[in-house]
Amino acid sequence: MSKYNEQVEALQAQQAKGKGTNFRALEYGLKQKLQDGTIQQQDVAIALQVASAIGSLSSRVLYANVKRAAQQSVEQTEKVGR
Repeated sequence: MSKYNEQVEALQAQQAKGKGTNFRALEYGLKQKLQDGTIQQQDVAIALQVASAIGSLSSRVLYANVKRAAQQSVEQTEKVGR
């Protein structure tokens, strides 16, 4: 997971400075987070950038899965809060 975190930081730095990002490492990290069930809302934006940069069908499916997992997480949090 550390590679994922490094690449998230690199992506944020890239947006600030124009530095390169390893989108494959981000893709792998997102897949790991999906398996672990640790997807957060910020991961949706990252998954969208990965899907846009890589452009493959699998990266677009990954984005949809991350978005769905984040939405389910929000819904579960709302149910617990009631």
